[in-house]
Amino acid sequence: MEFGTGAPSARVTGEVMSDSAPQFSAPAGTDSLRIALSDAHRELDLIYGLEQRLETETHGQARLSRLVRELTHHIGMSYSVLLVPSRRIRIRIAHRTWNGIDKKAFDHELLRDVLPKFANIEQPVVLQRRGLPRGAIGKDDKWQMILAPVRDEHQQPIGVLATACQTEGHPLGTEAERLTGHFVRVAVRIIGESYDRLTGLIQQRDFSAILDKLTGEEQEVDDDHCLVYFDLDQFEVVSDRFGTRAGEEVLERFARIAASRLPGGSSLSRIEGDRFAALLRHKDLNEGMEYAEVVRTECQRLVYVRGESSVAVTVSAGVVEINDQQSLTEHPLTMARMACSKATDHGGDRIECFDPYDKSIVRRVDNLQVFAQLQEAISNDAFVLDAQPIRPLQSENGLPHLEILLRMTGPGGDILLPQQFFSAAEQYQLMPRLDRYVIKRFFQILDQFDDLLALSDTTFAINLSGQSLGEPTFHDFVRQHVVESHLQPQQICFEITETAAIANRESAIAFMHSMRDLGCKFALDDFGAGLSSFAYLRDMPVDTLKIDGSFVRDLDTNKVSESMVAAVAQVARVMELKTVAEFVETPAVLAGLKRLGVDYGQGYLLGKPQPLLDQIRSLADSGSYALNNTGVSRGLSAIS
Repeated sequence: MEFGTGAPSARVTGEVMSDSAPQFSAPAGTDSLRIALSDAHRELDLIYGLEQRLETETHGQARLSRLVRELTHHIGMSYSVLLVPSRRIRIRIAHRTWNGIDKKAFDHELLRDVLPKFANIEQPVVLQRRGLPRGAIGKDDKWQMILAPVRDEHQQPIGVLATACQTEGHPLGTEAERLTGHFVRVAVRIIGESYDRLTGLIQQRDFSAILDKLTGEEQEVDDDHCLVYFDLDQFEVVSDRFGTRAGEEVLERFARIAASRLPGGSSLSRIEGDRFAALLRHKDLNEGMEYAEVVRTECQRLVYVRGESSVAVTVSAGVVEINDQQSLTEHPLTMARMACSKATDHGGDRIECFDPYDKSIVRRVDNLQVFAQLQEAISNDAFVLDAQPIRPLQSENGLPHLEILLRMTGPGGDILLPQQFFSAAEQYQLMPRLDRYVIKRFFQILDQFDDLLALSDTTFAINLSGQSLGEPTFHDFVRQHVVESHLQPQQICFEITETAAIANRESAIAFMHSMRDLGCKFALDDFGAGLSSFAYLRDMPVDTLKIDGSFVRDLDTNKVSESMVAAVAQVARVMELKTVAEFVETPAVLAGLKRLGVDYGQGYLLGKPQPLLDQIRSLADSGSYALNNTGVSRGLSAIS
């Protein structure tokens, strides 16, 4: 593709147009001035109205298409193209007279032969040539083109905006150059906003807009689309072992693999970190699975090597079909991500389809819904503390014990129990925030009853999660509240589940020793649920074992459960520990626990959970302890 450079229309323009207003030179004479002003007004209307028209488009790809279309229309060109290979951008607008040309070959020559000659120009250049491109229709064989390089944030040329037409005796003027210069600057800005700098893929915001527009449109019957969600399995290993740049290289390589196999008309995005999503238009579930499998298979060769060290990077994928027959209870991107999480949970390097009847996926969807409620509840302090009594089984005069239980107020004012939101809190790492709330609120309430509680022997059991046990700052947080409280440390018993203690063994043991030095007590909750319960017990500095409720519920009918409870009770006696049985709900179970020598029981048969304030009032009304009525009254009125 050879262009002449001798004519006035074949020059590198010396004019510079600012973003605020174009530069104009007016011809002499009143009529000429009026014409020039009219042209200037029209050009300004185009420039300043362009932004408003672009804002009507929902995403970057649409805005770039609108930009190229408007440039073609306002300058009166036959063919315009925006080419940015690293961002996978190829946008063409062609007049019917150029429909016959091989546009792909034309664009290839433009990037390969023409752009390198003008890569260093600062402003658009006007070029002309004799001889129409093969396949173009027209009598005049002279044609001209405006070419403007597209640059990245480092001012390196990454593509080109070009627009061409036949001369027909009217060479392009400075107005066309100015407009092209303005349009290419707008294109550069849109590309910077809408495309990921590392991988060149469209960003999540624009991908979501494309997906929302597609799912919001009226679809024809049997018009299926497919969404594929990718997650790189060993990405963190590469980054941690070889550094940030190594991780970036892996992301770039995966993006090239996924894009190279992408069907025409589809969209691929880097969602966040090492997660990607592909929207396959007019492809059904089987075709989506085939695409995901091809990418997964090719990624088995995605090995990062440095010296003698290497890490093989595999990919997990989740696939969901989108069609007008489907009732979407969640956003398609959410459903695809849930399926991908299932693939990751099952070991990675595999593909899972979204199944609305799969309990594990349904739970993840439910957790996501609850997660939003949890965030709102945390922001609005929408939690309450209940307390449930723990009763002595071997004596009528045992000391009172209360377990502190957290409740969440839902959007409609309904009260949610822990089993309704703890799974989401654990999945999204919110348990430390909930534990901090319980600790802080508990001591706020109890410290206002210091006159009552200092003279009582009531013990309060507070649950702590495994996630909190792994945070050293949480240890300091709890210790500070215990030290500053009016409660005696001996009145506080922290409950830690057996699985949490084992998962955070060193941290848990360190925390337990630290708090026991103050006088606090510890109970190992859900004891017996783990496979190595008795083996780990020797190293745990605990005072009480809470027998897992699954062995207590059917104690009177299941010999295995009865044997398990008897074994725990026997081991506890040898180690001089106390035992508590949860889920005591029938007289028969209660009788069995007494017979086996279990020390305490907890369950609806022995007392239901009630608000913590009500339980404290019950202590005051029982008359079992020497109470300072003034102190009780003051405390109640202060927080009621």
